[in-house]
Amino acid sequence: MKKLLIFSYLMGVISFSLIAQENTVTNDAELGSRNKYVAACWSMGAVTVSNHNQTMISGDYSLRSNQVTNQSTTATWVKTPWITMEAGKISFKTRLDGNAGGNRSIVLQYIEFDAENESTGEGDVTRFDVFDFPNPINKQTEVHEVAIAVPEELVGSTVKIMFSLVGSGGMARIGMDDFVIPGSYSADPSDDCFPKSEKADADNDGVADSEDAYPEDRYRAFDNFLPATGYGTLMFEDLWPATGDYDFNDLVVDYRLNRVTDAAGDVVEIIIELSPRAAGAGFTNGFGIEFAGLSPRKVIKVSGTKASPESIHKIDEKGLELDNEFATIIPFDRVSHFLTHPGGGALGINTDPDFKLQKPELQTIVIRLKEEGKATDAGPTKLSELGMDNFNPFLIVNQKRGVEVHLPGMKPTRHADESIFGTKEDGSTSGPSSYYRSKENGLPWAMNVPVSIPYMVNKVPITKGYTRFFEWVVSGGESYPDWYLNNGGYRNERVMLNANFQEDTIVRGGGPNRIP
Repeated sequence: MKKLLIFSYLMGVISFSLIAQENTVTNDAELGSRNKYVAACWSMGAVTVSNHNQTMISGDYSLRSNQVTNQSTTATWVKTPWITMEAGKISFKTRLDGNAGGNRSIVLQYIEFDAENESTGEGDVTRFDVFDFPNPINKQTEVHEVAIAVPEELVGSTVKIMFSLVGSGGMARIGMDDFVIPGSYSADPSDDCFPKSEKADADNDGVADSEDAYPEDRYRAFDNFLPATGYGTLMFEDLWPATGDYDFNDLVVDYRLNRVTDAAGDVVEIIIELSPRAAGAGFTNGFGIEFAGLSPRKVIKVSGTKASPESIHKIDEKGLELDNEFATIIPFDRVSHFLTHPGGGALGINTDPDFKLQKPELQTIVIRLKEEGKATDAGPTKLSELGMDNFNPFLIVNQKRGVEVHLPGMKPTRHADESIFGTKEDGSTSGPSSYYRSKENGLPWAMNVPVSIPYMVNKVPITKGYTRFFEWVVSGGESYPDWYLNNGGYRNERVMLNANFQEDTIVRGGGPNRIP
């Protein structure tokens, strides 16, 4: 994805002066910086972007050469990016400065692509026309508008056009401006400016197969994972607004989000992988995810959720929960869709060391936001709208839709019962950032950890397993931000369990399943 973002940035910078209209590549020098043109795959030898009044042609800037006193075509020059040429005329404006000019010419050449040249890709250079500045000298400083037909053999080919500035006698410099070349911009700034057309692109989406996560799917191009690698862990305490036993194992879910983007950088779908690992609750709990800031109008379809026939949730035809401000899904309304107690009971699923742990399943949910030939009327969705700050998972307690438990500081959905806030130990009435933090010490009822970690044995407070957890909370995250890692003295694995779909064996902490 990084390469695409770089290219998108460059295209945003150069679009007004390099690609003025469809099927032409232009350069009017108005970016005012040679470096910006080089970043956009133009190249120049002994030529710069200047506002010197003696060679100014139009606008605030023009290209200006050093003194042209050499007949070599490789001494002073301007090269376009790779362009897939079309029929028409190559046009530009030019003039000399006020110095004695002697003989000055601009030689037009094209450069073929050579795959064996791994440095620039440039191959054979062929001259096809020339513009000679007129004599007498006093006519040379006038602005000359030049138009030269594209050779028939170039139409449909991907080449660079090279303008070589040559001359003898005098000290004149050459100014150039307002280039217009028939064809389409075919260079890739993210790949050393090599031509895109020379890269294998099976699905013709403009992204090379070597960089395309879906090389045969024009609809998809890049994966963008949260967390960036592996899976994160969500942990919930369901006795909110009371502190309860604070073991954070009433629901433990591993997760990974993949925001799949197309070649244009639009998010086309969100793939959510969930693995409910433990349910130490005495309640029948469900699980929801709100994507804060994402309008329901942007969603085309949701698939992969699980609901009971008697579900308390009202779901629309897209698969979203009804009557929410932002797009909200209910991955499962009961954890029993995935986990059942091996002893036949309802309590302590995968949290009781006296019972064999179940290996969790992987649930995959797909939220479609854009399809080939179809998009929502709300416009495209960008990655910036779907970062971790927009990810708002929550527990739904004991089939009571109004009782939601969110991550600390995250807002509830419209279905939440606001009369609960501020009761018992909850301090949510102190301001927006206080949501789901305790009145004393700001303790949370839910956590999002960026890696998969063990969880607590039933009824054992998390502070006994993760010895730095309390210091991390009360410091506002300043102390021990790595509290969840297996660093020296950070964990007491004797009071932890680890049912994990990613493991071949399911263990307690780092040792046997049963506590000695």
